[in-house]
Amino acid sequence: MKAKQKLILVVDDEAEIRNIIKEILAEEGYKTLTAASAEEAKRLLDEHRPDLVFLDIWMPDQDGIELLKEWSSDQTKNFPVIMISGHATIETAIEATKLGATDFIEKPISIEKLFNTIDSVFVEKTQEQEEDILTYIIKHSKKFSDIFKATITEEIKQTMVFLLGEDGTEKEGWAKYLHFRKYRNYTNFYVMQLNLLAIDHKEPNNFFEELDASLNKLREAEIFIEGMHLLDTAFQDEAINAIKNNKDNSLSFYISLNNEEMITRFSFIQYQSVNIPPLRRYLHDVPELLDLCVEFFNKKEDLAYRRFSLAAQNMLTKYPWPGNIKQLIDMVHALLARKDKEIINVEEIEETLTLQGPKGNLLIESNIMTLSMKEARRQFEKAFLVRQLELVGGKISELSRRVEMERTNLYRKLQSLGIEYKKKK
Repeated sequence: MKAKQKLILVVDDEAEIRNIIKEILAEEGYKTLTAASAEEAKRLLDEHRPDLVFLDIWMPDQDGIELLKEWSSDQTKNFPVIMISGHATIETAIEATKLGATDFIEKPISIEKLFNTIDSVFVEKTQEQEEDILTYIIKHSKKFSDIFKATITEEIKQTMVFLLGEDGTEKEGWAKYLHFRKYRNYTNFYVMQLNLLAIDHKEPNNFFEELDASLNKLREAEIFIEGMHLLDTAFQDEAINAIKNNKDNSLSFYISLNNEEMITRFSFIQYQSVNIPPLRRYLHDVPELLDLCVEFFNKKEDLAYRRFSLAAQNMLTKYPWPGNIKQLIDMVHALLARKDKEIINVEEIEETLTLQGPKGNLLIESNIMTLSMKEARRQFEKAFLVRQLELVGGKISELSRRVEMERTNLYRKLQSLGIEYKKKK
């Protein structure tokens, strides 16, 4: 994938400073925008998303500290900021740091210091785990940032957070973004798929021992727990015991649930609940969501840039989205992977949606003949097992007999293909 050219915004009321920094950055291959005031910076940010901002503290209309305060409260202005000033006090520098400023440069500006701060910002960002698509959407859309704020109505303070929502609401993505908001990076964030862990354990106590040992190795971490609702009651009990056993290890838990029934079993700890809304509640915003998905896959995976026709957008604002936002993301990815003509029409969307399962999971891509044998086989196996599981009413024992596969191997296969099931004794 081609590296994206970094965009740097320089905000300073001194024309000489702006021009010097712009020339230096241009020589190093950076794309640069300049603003002589806070108001001009705001106008530029309505149209551009910089990778880094140099912000002067003392400006005539609105100083840099006040502008930084505005940005720190706006999730869509989530870019690193380096403050610059010729006569700032230590108190001012401390205040800027508390508001999220990455670094501080004094005037006259040293070229060496300038590039050291830039390198430290971009090297740190490349060392971070790549942001996922939901984080990208929330960070780059005021509308979806507002949806996030309306859903998270109070600060997350508890070490136990239940994420409630339908399948496909991207609960892992929500947990990951909540973690990012607190720590500004993705380190010490772990995902545990309990139904996968349980496959190798016939006895609940053995399952407890492995989960307890895994949790005991972690310190000051945040853990997203998936698949608990897919376990039978005995295994659920042991999972809860393992979490209880490690609740004092400076760990925080995000637990994915489809409903509130299980929450009462966590009475040993204070908790918060987050109800994630289904996609059908904000259908009018689907066109913006489509654009953001295209933008993400174009930047992150170098997939072809394609646009949805007006008729296609209108159609998708009326679609019920049984698989929620995950279904929409999968659909966009499949459409971009086709490398077809630039405009995506209604017929192409109908064809892609037809190939999605009952919960919106894409089963077989229409361009299957262009795939490798390995990927084509994976898609066929997934489509085959999803339909067979429907025919047997979700009964694993019956599915095992029907497809002539030993149950342990069948569980592994279902999990590896991302097919949800309820494990029963």
